[in-house]
Amino acid sequence: MLVALLQRERNVSMERLATLFAQPIQFESRRRNLQRFLQLPQLNLKALWFPILTYWLKQHFHRGQDVYLVIDRTQWKHHNLLMVSVVYHKRAIPVFWHCLDHCGLSSLSEQQRVLRPVFALMKSYQCTVLGDREFHSVALADWLRQQGVKFVLRLPKSTTVKSHCDAEIERLDELLQFPGIACFEVQVQVTQQQGFGRFNLVTRWKRVYRHSKANQVWYLLTNLNDLDAALSSYAKRFSIEPMFKDFKTGGYNLENCRATGQRFLALVLLVSIAYTLTTEQGKRIRRKQIQHYIGRVKEPNRAQKRHSNFWIGLYGQLWIASMDLWFTWAEELMHLKPQKRRFFRQGLRAMSLIHSVL
Repeated sequence: MLVALLQRERNVSMERLATLFAQPIQFESRRRNLQRFLQLPQLNLKALWFPILTYWLKQHFHRGQDVYLVIDRTQWKHHNLLMVSVVYHKRAIPVFWHCLDHCGLSSLSEQQRVLRPVFALMKSYQCTVLGDREFHSVALADWLRQQGVKFVLRLPKSTTVKSHCDAEIERLDELLQFPGIACFEVQVQVTQQQGFGRFNLVTRWKRVYRHSKANQVWYLLTNLNDLDAALSSYAKRFSIEPMFKDFKTGGYNLENCRATGQRFLALVLLVSIAYTLTTEQGKRIRRKQIQHYIGRVKEPNRAQKRHSNFWIGLYGQLWIASMDLWFTWAEELMHLKPQKRRFFRQGLRAMSLIHSVL
């Protein structure tokens, strides 16, 4: 019931959920009922989410397939959420997360804490970890290498490197670089600390074209042995940004949540279930080629899709719900336009197909 309520209202505020929760009791009783429910020990990742995710992985990835994991952090108000997600169709599906008890960057031990359960869950797949400049630690890269995991981590420009034994130690932004450069160096010593071994280093500066906005250099630390593989892998890291937006302002308004501790983690779990379910429903709607009944599909001078599978699935449900609620009025309105009867029949058939995937 809570997942269905999240899908309809797109808000995780406890007050909002308690106001609309379907129980014939007083408001305060409904609110306390929800609070007690969210404190249940069964609402944890390993007991509830991991079995769902294991089934989902078996449906979309075969054993031994390359799987890209993105580690990232999002912070608002007093919440600081560290999350690992898996890349799927240019979007991220949450896998494991941990709420940090402080503001600011995560430490190496906290990063290892969220990655260990994911590696145990993904042991049947070839994992590649992707991280932005917060996760540039050479210690993290060395630990990932010990785990037998591939990685591509972005380095800040202030990082010092030494390409070979006789070379001098230099900052990355002091090296030769120019727009269009795509350089792959092997066995480079990164930072002046000893004991971490050597890694491969990628330097990439994309040219600014007419419609492009990015004008910055990528410095990537990796154990991949190919330039194109490293660049294409790191480009998948940005799939987690739309997911965070869908969790917050673009979808479930997680930023309105004032819960803390176990209740907050339980709400994130419910949002993850709702998000994954809605994304799957949107993908099935696209397969049936009826997404143009839900939203604008194409725009002039726009290369990418306007709406994601998540958006199509979410607003497909809302459209169906509104039609069910006001069908009598909608039917009267259709009778006023007999010349459009053929298009109405097509639309009703599309509605039945959307019903079949919900």
